[in-house]
Amino acid sequence: MLAIDVKDLRKDFRVQKNREGLSGALQDLFKREYNEVRAVKDISFQIPQGEICGYIGENGAGKSTTIKMLTGILVPTAGDIKVNGYVPFKDREKFVNGIGVVFGQRSQLWWDIGVIESFQLLRKVYRVSEADFRKRLDNLVDRLQLGELLNRPVRKLSLGQRMRCELVASLLHNPSILFLDEPTIGLDIVVKTEIRDFLMQMNKEEGTTILLTTHDLQDIEALCSRVIMLDDGKIIYDGGLDDLKTKWSKGREIQFQFTKQTPLAKLEALTDGIDASWTIENDLTAKLFVPHEVSFSDAMARVVGGADIRDIKIFETNTDEIVRSIYHSGSAETTKKEVASS
Repeated sequence: MLAIDVKDLRKDFRVQKNREGLSGALQDLFKREYNEVRAVKDISFQIPQGEICGYIGENGAGKSTTIKMLTGILVPTAGDIKVNGYVPFKDREKFVNGIGVVFGQRSQLWWDIGVIESFQLLRKVYRVSEADFRKRLDNLVDRLQLGELLNRPVRKLSLGQRMRCELVASLLHNPSILFLDEPTIGLDIVVKTEIRDFLMQMNKEEGTTILLTTHDLQDIEALCSRVIMLDDGKIIYDGGLDDLKTKWSKGREIQFQFTKQTPLAKLEALTDGIDASWTIENDLTAKLFVPHEVSFSDAMARVVGGADIRDIKIFETNTDEIVRSIYHSGSAETTKKEVASS
């Protein structure tokens, strides 16, 4: 069974038009005018059980609106949604028992009481038995190292500590699907890495389906094999992360550190006849750019066989650069040649 099935999903909002000046404000009191804004534009996608899918887009692209419809917070204007076989806004009581939600900028914990008391309240909300709750809580607390935090008020936790507690709160009832909306926003690299490792382990061990929205593309690289990219309410890419890199990356760079100064003319002679270019960084270091159309192993072998080398580093085009290129072009279907010429 599919974890998430979305067909022709649409969401429109009525936004009030504000007239200028005092007279305009008075008119607005008696007769308001509205604009119709379409935030999500007839999108369709399916996510099988056990997949970790990255749902990315710029601010205003429609990510959070989609998540709110998938979690039953918003009712779609048109289209069909099924999550775990339920329609979120219709079958809410049955539906919520199978999902966990973490909004990075909103808390589901009570601010002035201890963390464990928040967990106890959530246990009652989700109707989890005391025995199942204790077993699940002990496991999660151990994996996320929260033992010393359970009796602290939430307001006294650091952001990283609170986010780890938010994750536990969303998983106490053992949901099969986890929705994460900017879960690592504002966190330092150590906490981000801990959360990524935990999510990956949970997915492998328990088969939890994860839909992740984030602006931190390192989250996507660390966790997701598939990416759905949204722009202006429309899906502009839905596919594998590796396919996206292969299609959009302009090539790779090889940084060579030589044992002695090697003239540019000699380096260019080594790669004569292939479409690759050199950049000298200093007397002993140079970079070779190799387009995807050129045999990477051939270019590497030519240099290794013709120069004395101390060290080699290989650099891929990173995901941030690729995504920026796609948004600049407005479509992930654009070819690499079109990107290079833009």
